[in-house]
Amino acid sequence: MIFEKDPNHEGEAILKSWVLNAHEARQSIAKMITMDELPFRFVENMGFRLMMSVCCPSLNMPSRTTIVRDVYHLYVDEKLKLKEYLVHSCQKVSVTTDTWTSLQRINYMVITAYFVDND
Repeated sequence: MIFEKDPNHEGEAILKSWVLNAHEARQSIAKMITMDELPFRFVENMGFRLMMSVCCPSLNMPSRTTIVRDVYHLYVDEKLKLKEYLVHSCQKVSVTTDTWTSLQRINYMVITAYFVDND
């Protein structure tokens, strides 16, 4: 059960039922891993598992290999969305690259796409 503010009555809260959607939970974990640049093994940390067991005890916590698969599927979905957007909303796309080496002697390459959309 969760409480939400009642839009019709200012300041009052209403009680609503909530059902676990394991697919959405795993997707949100995969998004957290990518957005916060966390290692895949983060989902196997004791602190994270403890927090999730308290917040969402019925969720079967995924392993790092499952999260790797989920992140890959997230990547494929976002790539398809970007392709569709570029095909239907852009006239031309310009792609540039840049490379550099960090102080730790790690090589980086970045690809940047510039475009003007229909708006």
